[in-house]
Amino acid sequence: MKRIIAFIIVAVIVVVVVVGIVTRKTKTEISDVRVVSPRIDTITKAVVATGQIKPLSIADVKSRIGGVVRRFFVDEGDSVRKGQRLAEIVPAATPSELVAARERVQTAKLQLEQSRRNLKRLEELAKKYLVSDSELEEAQTRAATDAARYDAAVADLRVLEQSVAGASTGSAQSQETSAALSDMIVVSPIDGIVLSRNVDEGSSVIPMSSAYGGTSILTLADVSTMHFEGYVDESDVGKIYEGMPARIFVDAFPDTSFEGILTRIAPMGTKEEGIVSFRVEAEISGGTTMLRTGMSADVQLIIDERHDVLTLPEGAIIYEGDSTFVEIADPQARQGRRKVPVKIGLSDGIKTEIVEGLTEASRVILQ
Repeated sequence: MKRIIAFIIVAVIVVVVVVGIVTRKTKTEISDVRVVSPRIDTITKAVVATGQIKPLSIADVKSRIGGVVRRFFVDEGDSVRKGQRLAEIVPAATPSELVAARERVQTAKLQLEQSRRNLKRLEELAKKYLVSDSELEEAQTRAATDAARYDAAVADLRVLEQSVAGASTGSAQSQETSAALSDMIVVSPIDGIVLSRNVDEGSSVIPMSSAYGGTSILTLADVSTMHFEGYVDESDVGKIYEGMPARIFVDAFPDTSFEGILTRIAPMGTKEEGIVSFRVEAEISGGTTMLRTGMSADVQLIIDERHDVLTLPEGAIIYEGDSTFVEIADPQARQGRRKVPVKIGLSDGIKTEIVEGLTEASRVILQ
């Protein structure tokens, strides 16, 4: 009988010890895991593109004449209006070029005087019906042509003299001379701001022509509307479409987002280091005075978005075939946790919408 009692006592002690060990192990397991509760939040599913902020348009300003930049009327960062003076270009005339230009003026003047004398003589003869109409018309054409050549030679000389004198002669100017002198003033082709002055005062510039691109004197930008330009991976390009909402973020203002619209998707991708991507453009809506051309930016092209929904970190979701579960902390359950089926909705890869199965009071174990 004593042996039986002793055996029972030993058995009870063993059970108590085992239960204590299991209890301590369960408590350790529960204390070592991270428990979170669902929270009301916004979930955004988007395609992300990386790129830069760009203005509506950029214009390289060039001169119609070659020469030297005498002076600028604007500086970098200045706002300009279309037609506003930007810079003055004067031809770099040599003494020999001035001499040749004066000779051309003198020759053209003599030729014009001779043509006018001949025309006057033929007009007197025409009154007596001694010359034909065709002869008179030919003389009139010749006089008009020589007059145009003279005006052009004078205009050329006046422009060359400007490069030497540095100021207008103040004398009466023909239409050709005024036009030639006006070519020395470079004006703005757009409303915008001066992004850069690409040459210094005193620098030589090449005129724009069909043979040469010409020297870029200034770079202007139309900043009335700012754009995002960037690239999307080919795996995501099928998910986006023109007109979809965009949200733009710039490194300079990490706590601010700018709304916009996707306006263009390039029809052809570019391949770099084996990766194909497509260029995209998004127009940024309002409030763009903070933005500067060339700022690094990311854009979220919004595929779907849910506001004020119950969410849970993606790491808490258990996927088993077509079913989804979570484990909630339950002191009454074995090992202090219990699996619960849930219905999920939208996910952005970081957090997931919980449609059914949990409340804000639930305590969910992260896996």
